[in-house]
Amino acid sequence: MSTSKPRRSLNINNINPNVKAAKYAVRGELAVRAEKYRSQLAKDRPPTPPDDSLPFDSVISANIGNPQQLDQKPITFFRQVASLVENPDLLQHGDVLIGSLGYKQDVIDRARRLLNDVKSVGAYSQSQGAPGIRQSVARFIE
Repeated sequence: MSTSKPRRSLNINNINPNVKAAKYAVRGELAVRAEKYRSQLAKDRPPTPPDDSLPFDSVISANIGNPQQLDQKPITFFRQVASLVENPDLLQHGDVLIGSLGYKQDVIDRARRLLNDVKSVGAYSQSQGAPGIRQSVARFIE
């Protein structure tokens, strides 16, 4: 029989009630109203004042976590690294990647390091994750 004291653990009975009540409402009232405004704007081109016109001419959905919808450029580094680890044959043409396609050397270096650590992507790894990735995260945290 173990003499160690039982450890406390987080469970549904002791978690903060605000955490339990939290909602991720991408389709909540804000989205519903935005869609109503979009529909109204589409019908009212040009707007028919004074009753149904809106004081704006477009709706931007800033609540859905899509920064490209707000004209933020995608983070190229991660996309380029992903493209190289998904298709490692591209690494045989570093001159084309850099000279014609706008890849930077640090993208190529990262993809090579990842492939060296994990060998391939899309396949199963240890349940804790690929050792090389875990070690990289541990070094970052330290």
